[in-house]
Amino acid sequence: MTAEVTIIRAPRLFGSEGTVHDHGASLWIEGDKITGVYGSEAPAVPENARVLDFPDGCILPGLIDSHTHLMYGTGERMSGPRSYDHVNDEDNDGLMLLRSVRNAYQHLLKAGVTSMRDLGARNRITFDLKDGASANLFKGFPTLHVCGRAVTITGGHFHFGHEEADGEAECRKSVRRLVKEGADFIKIMGSGGGTYITDNRRASFTVSELRAIADEAHRHGKPCTVHAIATESIANAVEAGIDCIEHYEFVEMNYDRKLDPAIADQMIANDIWLSPTIQTGYRNKESMLALREERPLTPAEQEVLVYAQWKQEGQLYVTGALYEMGARRFLMGTDAISRFGDYAVGLRLMAESGLPNEEVLYAATRNPAEAMGILDDVGTLETGKVADVTVVKGDPMSDIRAVENVQQVVKAGYVLPMDSLELFPEGDGAAQRPAVRKPPNPKVVRLPHHHPHPHPH
Repeated sequence: MTAEVTIIRAPRLFGSEGTVHDHGASLWIEGDKITGVYGSEAPAVPENARVLDFPDGCILPGLIDSHTHLMYGTGERMSGPRSYDHVNDEDNDGLMLLRSVRNAYQHLLKAGVTSMRDLGARNRITFDLKDGASANLFKGFPTLHVCGRAVTITGGHFHFGHEEADGEAECRKSVRRLVKEGADFIKIMGSGGGTYITDNRRASFTVSELRAIADEAHRHGKPCTVHAIATESIANAVEAGIDCIEHYEFVEMNYDRKLDPAIADQMIANDIWLSPTIQTGYRNKESMLALREERPLTPAEQEVLVYAQWKQEGQLYVTGALYEMGARRFLMGTDAISRFGDYAVGLRLMAESGLPNEEVLYAATRNPAEAMGILDDVGTLETGKVADVTVVKGDPMSDIRAVENVQQVVKAGYVLPMDSLELFPEGDGAAQRPAVRKPPNPKVVRLPHHHPHPHPH
């Protein structure tokens, strides 16, 4: 039986290097594969083909988020009633697993993210999630690459994931254990982070420990990526031969953010993938500025704003400076913890940092596909590749904000019903405990009045 032909038509298409159409384009799909990529000249439409027209659209490869934490999506990040420290204490693994399904679909339907890496969960949550997806329990589910648990030092950032390791031998054993359980790559917490008992100015693992992790991962054919906020941790990662660096914020002991040109040159020379997670400070900054319009901020709120502005300014500066120095291997990653579906914010901020729109789109498509080892299948629009497609309204080549308006998503040839987003509601994902019902008018029931027996004489 011949597969139905689906044809997507729009004025614009961004497929890959050398495949950009801005005077009419069409993408042909049969089954789960792309069978044709055309400009204004295209073959006649076959009888019974399904044609999807987007008069002001742009056809893009399915977008890729290189940094998520699917078990969260609880509305808060570092503070508040559903911060991730609170969630870790209150929520069980089963609830986190179910919430991960919702979060993945929100990212898919709201933002057009058809593939994603999860960079750290607790116990077996993301391993089990990937097993569920492979069992075809979900239709049109995003492609997942998972590390399972992030490797951290005892008491280090994300220690609650339960993969603590100290010394080279334990580090190697952690890698072997994670590979055994199904890790697609290895995530390392190379410095402190948001976990409250850690210090993001300080490196966690030594160079020899990092080298042991990288060596063991590579022996098993697995890439590795490192969370590195402190300048020292970035230098350690470069020296140890790590494949990808997350955040790279260059935080010094005095809390200054100071790009080290020598380290930056080595990052570029070593072809390290660079994942700035550039939007992690944005929402706090946005909410505090909006609140300041309504009333004066409290001292605690002002402190949140100052921190978010410092973080955001540093993220944009460092990424823009690295681009000016010649870096091109950028990856778009949201570090999604508080919410899913606002992926396009990071693309806008990467453009504000100084990256041309074309480079921003590569960071969202081709680059992460290559970093994840799936470029043969996705990341560009080419005949024979898997039909992962995102259609947005407008022209992201001239205005990257167009990516905020997703019109259609196709996952492996399946045209997703875009109104199905309502099946995955927003919310903090907290379990609701049944209330103990109290009667409206409780009474005290007294025994009938009686006379006591007289005392014997």
